[in-house]
Amino acid sequence: MRSEAIAVRADDSDAGSALHDAWSRLVWNAPDHALCLLDPAGRVAAWNTGAEHLTGYPAAEVIGRSFAYGEAPEESAAALAVAREAGRYETEGWWPRRDGSRFRAHTVIAAIRDGDTLAGFAQIIRDATPRGDEGGQFQAAALILDLALSTMSQGLCLFDADGQVRLLNQRFFAMFAAAGGRDLVGTPIEAIWALAFAGPEAEPREGAALLAGHEAPLGRGETVVIPTQDGRAIALVRRGVPGGAFVVTFEDVTRQREAELEISRLAHHDVLTGLANRAMLWRRLRESAADGSLPAGTALLFLDLDGFKAVNDDLGHQAGDALLQQVAARLRQAVPEAGLAARFGGDEFALLLPGAVGDLAVPLAEGLLIELARPYAIEGQRPRHVTASIGIAFAEDATTPDAMLHQADCALYAAKGAGKAAWRPFTPELETERSDEERLEQDLRHAIAAGQLGVAYQPIIGLAHGGVNAREALLRWTHPARGAVSPRKFIPVAEKSDLIRTLGLWVLDRACRDAAAWSDTARICVNVSVRQLGDGSLPRAVQEILGQTGLAPRRLELEITETVLSNTTEGIVDDLQLLHAMGVRISLDDFGVGFSSLGRLRAYPFDRIKLDASFVRDAVERPDCRAIVGVVAELGRRLGIETVAEGVETPAQLAVIHEEGFTEAQGYLFGRAILSAPAAAPAA
Repeated sequence: MRSEAIAVRADDSDAGSALHDAWSRLVWNAPDHALCLLDPAGRVAAWNTGAEHLTGYPAAEVIGRSFAYGEAPEESAAALAVAREAGRYETEGWWPRRDGSRFRAHTVIAAIRDGDTLAGFAQIIRDATPRGDEGGQFQAAALILDLALSTMSQGLCLFDADGQVRLLNQRFFAMFAAAGGRDLVGTPIEAIWALAFAGPEAEPREGAALLAGHEAPLGRGETVVIPTQDGRAIALVRRGVPGGAFVVTFEDVTRQREAELEISRLAHHDVLTGLANRAMLWRRLRESAADGSLPAGTALLFLDLDGFKAVNDDLGHQAGDALLQQVAARLRQAVPEAGLAARFGGDEFALLLPGAVGDLAVPLAEGLLIELARPYAIEGQRPRHVTASIGIAFAEDATTPDAMLHQADCALYAAKGAGKAAWRPFTPELETERSDEERLEQDLRHAIAAGQLGVAYQPIIGLAHGGVNAREALLRWTHPARGAVSPRKFIPVAEKSDLIRTLGLWVLDRACRDAAAWSDTARICVNVSVRQLGDGSLPRAVQEILGQTGLAPRRLELEITETVLSNTTEGIVDDLQLLHAMGVRISLDDFGVGFSSLGRLRAYPFDRIKLDASFVRDAVERPDCRAIVGVVAELGRRLGIETVAEGVETPAQLAVIHEEGFTEAQGYLFGRAILSAPAAAPAA
């Protein structure tokens, strides 16, 4: 058609209307170009004949529906976003037809504006599928490639030998929002790295710097994981293509990495407290010992809670767990930043201080003794108290991780043997002492089963009449090789283990049986360890033994050492109150050598106070000791408690305690302990 045949004047409104109608018919009836108009929200407002022919979708099925470029809604939104900002978006890819076949579509989207207002979008889609036999083969191959690329879970970039992009799949654009819908073909690899890992405003030189750190492992075929600015982790793999080209795949492994980190955290941390576990502590020790030896000055503290078992048994594991979590919080707050706090299991903890902060070990231990002794709030219960025993080992030349663990354990053993709520440093002597104690403990366990134990009885005299008021039961051990083993040596060993409970109950049973057979009605006094109190088991055992032996409760007197007054384990007072309510008498033994609190003395149901022999021994020669004898006698009178003087060996000592007002006395002056006939020993 010649142009002059349709020439009209521009100012002729009728002619202009006719031209517009002719142009509209020409455009909307064009069979080889798909044309459509979209409203600002991306919904189809017009769909021409060419669009119907090309896609197979009639206008009635698409008008009013959201525009869909390709097969992914997020890709459509990205395309419109680019067109809105840049004014134009152009791409090429495979589109589906209504009958399920696919065609190669070259698409252009242009923004339509009325002044500054977006009126909508114009979309032109052209069939770009190659024709002919060669084109058919290409189409089949391209279709397979496009399907593969579009369904990949990884982003993909194909680079030529010069390191410039030749192909990107849609997954890449979905992974990196900064890429938008830009045509990145021809972009150098440095710019791709900057866009993906340094942000949309980053310069290619920033990408080049990042790439330099990744090229070597990528070149070796290794997987490289790179963090993004939005907190994701992207795994990259590079594979070569003949001719020098190469492909790089990008996979989002954020969830996988988070899962791996969580698994690693659980493998190296205690689930209950969140502290490092035994494996993590051992790993840190090995890492510190690069040449097999720990840096000089490194310190390792072992902590064991005193009194935790009573809380756990009394209130249950849930309360015990709550207490352990509070202990962990206090340790976490106390340990230096360079240090490591760990839970070994149960109520055992450890603190590792590297060489740079190892000097803080002693002040840290002293502070923890105070901090961990503060009360613990347990929901629904009164505040509970526990203390800690702490052993410290310091690395010297050639100290290995194994040796340091052993040394800290020896030091902790010594701290617990010192009366608990104490700290002790490791010394070589401790190792020797512990070896001796371990052998003694094994022999003692055998002694229980072999019947090597016996009970001796020492009289306690009533000063008013000089007769025997009571007899104290004293455990004796005759070893077949060692001979007679002093109680001062084996009782502390038993106190550090579970043996003291077994020994204590055996002595109690034997003493009650013997006393029930005596011809007089003297009391039987039996020593009880603090470790036997606090969990309710002793009152139950006493009631059972009294029932079996027929001994009257008023004839049984349990002697508790003065350390009970400084013990904060809950339940001790309750146990003593139960025993006292049964009619059993309670005596405070070795008074004056511990750290007694007169305020706490009032809380316990004591019937007698036994003054330690050290004051009686020197009362004749030393006025200060005699003054203490007098004060204790007066204290007993004021409190309505009987007083017993231990260690009376001379008439002069007897005269002093009698003059000061003591009611009973015990010592060699009246008789040594006499061993009774052997009896069957308990099972270990």
